[in-house]
Amino acid sequence: MEKKQKNSHRVKFSKIVCFILFILMCAAPCSALTVPEGETFTVNIDYGEDYLTVLNMGTANLYPGANIYSGILAFSGGTINFYGGEMGETARINALGNPQITVYGTNFAVNGEPLDPSATSFTIDYLRPYHELTGVYENGDPIILRFRGNIPINLVTVTLASGMVIDIKPGNEQNNINLKSNGVVPVAALTTGDFDAATIDPATAIFAGASPSHWSTEDVDHDGDDDIIFHFRTQELDLDENSTEATLTAQLMSQMKTLSAAQASSSGAVVSGTDTVKIVSAKKSKK
Repeated sequence: MEKKQKNSHRVKFSKIVCFILFILMCAAPCSALTVPEGETFTVNIDYGEDYLTVLNMGTANLYPGANIYSGILAFSGGTINFYGGEMGETARINALGNPQITVYGTNFAVNGEPLDPSATSFTIDYLRPYHELTGVYENGDPIILRFRGNIPINLVTVTLASGMVIDIKPGNEQNNINLKSNGVVPVAALTTGDFDAATIDPATAIFAGASPSHWSTEDVDHDGDDDIIFHFRTQELDLDENSTEATLTAQLMSQMKTLSAAQASSSGAVVSGTDTVKIVSAKKSKK
């Protein structure tokens, strides 16, 4: 009898939670993004959004640069892949039914308790207000995701591939940068025997905290292979007078097109390359 009453309480509590989540969805900001029901529809989010709702058969991929301010509501049959991005301080990911939610990163911990490195999932319990998953995304950004519901959250451990060679300001051996300049800094991602620059997605490139203003494909080092040369606005660079090196990161094009956990974990979704820089004043740069 006691067991039946306990189960009854759990069912009632579950219904109450679902009702509250439904009210929250209805009260979501009018600028909320909804992934539609009834078809496979992928949304690659790399910008800010107040609220995200993922319906049955909808897929949302969140990459570095994404910012969900208020929260996410995922219904059974929906899919969410977290490759990067940020959530608001009070934002929650609410799961109704059995959506497929996967987080790609490393050093996972739940509520401050580190998970075994071999862990491929953890289960959230609707009796708790929320579970906080922390860790590190492929590009080094912190993972801070707060889940509510009663489903397993899939975890895919990936590594940062660092085999990309870059050349800051090709032709300038000292890589002089005047931070007060209103111009741009060219940065080349080179094709080498171990890396093909054509495999990266140029739109995801980040150099010293800045996104490229434009890019093009050309043979920068005159070795017969196509490289990619980016241009970044100098005043957007996160550098200072003490900076001696700068890093370019970018996501692999193949990773942007696949949702295969096996492929993501084997090849890594992000590449990076570092080169030296010399910060100079306007007066010195004229010499």
